[in-house]
Amino acid sequence: MAANILMKKGRVVAQSFLRLSNVRLSNARTYSMQSEPVYELRTYSIRPKDFKDFIQLSAECMHLRTGHSKLIGYWISEIGGISDVVHIWEYDSLHQRAQVRQALGNDSNWLSKYISKIMPMLDHQDNVLLKLTSKSSLVQTDIGGVYELCCTEKPFKELSVKKGDAQLLGTFSSLIGSLGTSYQLWHHKSIDDIVTSAAFSTYGSYCTRSRLLLPTPWSPMK
Repeated sequence: MAANILMKKGRVVAQSFLRLSNVRLSNARTYSMQSEPVYELRTYSIRPKDFKDFIQLSAECMHLRTGHSKLIGYWISEIGGISDVVHIWEYDSLHQRAQVRQALGNDSNWLSKYISKIMPMLDHQDNVLLKLTSKSSLVQTDIGGVYELCCTEKPFKELSVKKGDAQLLGTFSSLIGSLGTSYQLWHHKSIDDIVTSAAFSTYGSYCTRSRLLLPTPWSPMK
């Protein structure tokens, strides 16, 4: 029952946002986000007893979701969060995101085979809308290794772009959600490299949270 109510609420919100987006885009043709993609960082906290089933079901059904929009990466939080999964999605604009959310709300396969089954497994969900900085490209040059997501209450222009041998995949600034926050996605060749690269971090007195992430089998970033 609770899952059905949440799914109905999601469809209503997506439809309302889409209508509002259509009106504003038609009345303000000089304003457009079409040329600058937006990114949604989603974090799901899974009930520990259901974590294995969640991962297995996601592996079987994630193709139903990626058929609607672009998945950047999907990871399991190894340190910095227990029984959490972190994923990043790319949209051409907020208008496109609203269209995708509406389509998902009308996708019977997605709802019946996945959403209705995972809803009881979720303990908490969180999402943040982000903008990728002009110096970032989200290009992964190495395969394998581990990832690190750093969340810092510091302007992205002041963040370091060098951290030992780690590869900086993307720097993001928040648009909606935790405002005044910057995010950096790093790739390390090995887990132990994180210890070495930590000596090169320059966060000063700013509040920072870091997660060690392991890619799932269906993540585009391996």
